[in-house]
Amino acid sequence: MIRESTESKDLVDFGAGIGTFSKRLRTAGYHVKCIEPDPAQRQILEEQGFDTLEDITSVPDDSASFIFSLNVFEHIEHDSIAIRKVHQKLKPGGALLIYVPAFECLWTSLDEKLCHYRRYTKTSLRHLVEQEGFAIEHVRYADCLGFMAALVFRLLNRSASAVTATAISVYDRWLFVPSRVLDKLFGRWFGKNVYVLCKRLLLLAL
Repeated sequence: MIRESTESKDLVDFGAGIGTFSKRLRTAGYHVKCIEPDPAQRQILEEQGFDTLEDITSVPDDSASFIFSLNVFEHIEHDSIAIRKVHQKLKPGGALLIYVPAFECLWTSLDEKLCHYRRYTKTSLRHLVEQEGFAIEHVRYADCLGFMAALVFRLLNRSASAVTATAISVYDRWLFVPSRVLDKLFGRWFGKNVYVLCKRLLLLAL
């Protein structure tokens, strides 16, 4: 998704964690600047040789060509403040990709365990970026089979401890790829996650 959305080789990972996605992109030839507030995770990033910052405010304004944020905004209490900071760091015409959990009806104890503040819909995610002046390129749901699995999990009122590494491994091995194929048909309406690709508007010369 990221590779198809930018021609720039310089990316900013907003909320990089331990670099799971940044490592893949670096292997593919991209230079990734990692933003990570957690000291322990930031140290892991530094030990892996990433250019790492504690906060996105340290990135110069109007400088970034592409910022991506994967499963991060749901952890931010005031997401409207965060999106304003991100907007300031993108250069005019720069792109932003946000990928987050979808649908409050899928909320379980696992969300609480992971310290989520919310789950999004296409409408709420669209509103988040449009209120800051972003122009939307795409907004869709992802992982339609994951939606079904999460809904069953929710209806059975299972606890967060029921989600084991084995269960995740089985899903990733047997269902994730078919789910991506089916997303082409059902991504307009539902999915376990939702993403938006948008751009900061170009400045118009007077």
